[in-house]
Amino acid sequence: MPNLSVTISIFLFIIIIVLSVILQIFLSLRKNKWLGLILPLINILFAAFASFGSMIYTGDIAPIIMVFVMLSIPAIINFVIYLACREKVKEKNQQEINKMNIQDLD
Repeated sequence: MPNLSVTISIFLFIIIIVLSVILQIFLSLRKNKWLGLILPLINILFAAFASFGSMIYTGDIAPIIMVFVMLSIPAIINFVIYLACREKVKEKNQQEINKMNIQDLD
């Protein structure tokens, strides 16, 4: 039987991931295209600080690159979500432009 604290930790971790994905989708669907880049930028900065901060403790470059790549995975995921949502926003804007052009012809 798993420990209760482990179960709660896993549950909270899943909730945090789901909420961050929902926040990324919400920000990416805004008209301001820069809002959707906030979370990927924060993730990349965190990866850079964490990996380059480990340079103080190790002199080898391979673990530093490996840590940076591993910590950049959330940034990549958030950026893919951003690109998918921006494509939907572009399609919606194109449909609105087409409607306005049709109304102008009348």
